Amino acid sequence: MTSPLAITTSRRLRSAVALGALLAALAAVSPSPARAERDVPDAATVLTLSETATTIVAADRARATLAAEERGADAAKVQADINRKIEAALKLAREAAPVKVETGGYGVYPIDQEDQARIWNGRQTIELDSADMTALAELAGKLQAQGLVLQDLSTYVSEERARVESDKLTVEAIRQIRARADLIGKEIGTRTVKIRALSPGSGPGTPQPIPFKAMRMEAMAASDMAAPSIEPGERTLRLTVQAELLLEP
Repeated sequence: MTSPLAITTSRRLRSAVALGALLAALAAVSPSPARAERDVPDAATVLTLSETATTIVAADRARATLAAEERGADAAKVQADINRKIEAALKLAREAAPVKVETGGYGVYPIDQEDQARIWNGRQTIELDSADMTALAELAGKLQAQGLVLQDLSTYVSEERARVESDKLTVEAIRQIRARADLIGKEIGTRTVKIRALSPGSGPGTPQPIPFKAMRMEAMAASDMAAPSIEPGERTLRLTVQAELLLEP
């Protein structure tokens, strides 16, 4: 009969052997610092460069945030009025096919004032987004005429457009890196052998706000409400690429 001590010792021995084998395998596939240094010839130069490519593109989408706001002494009525406004706004917005619409935050809270009855303030927003800026502006104007308040209006570069431009900027930044490396190599008597490492960045479009004056126009008829103006404007997109190059005589 094998003793418990012998079993424990055997298990420890097997674990040690397995651990040793794993470490040996990792050592075989992982280059040591000395080996990494040998990858660079004695006469070679390792050059690290960073270049930024820039382009200007027109914004191709717009978004708007409108809010239904109510205030009164009766919380139930405040909520009912907000619900009515949002329901009418959504019905109108769904008829504007090129414009995406979704509801935003909804909140009702009390306002207590000294020696005065409690007042309830309520607010819910809807978000509009579209590549058809004319349709979005017209819809926003109609919703303003229904009593909604325009809270924010902005244009931006869509993800699809930004992705296409980012690919172009990546190529341009790499070309700039190669050209600069050739210039440096010419000055120090070397030539670019290869790019050892490359780290491309990204260049997303950023929404830019359009100034406007938000006004409460409950009594104005839709036919009298002018749509807000939208001028897409241009956006500057930047992308930075970092690279490590090997230069040899």
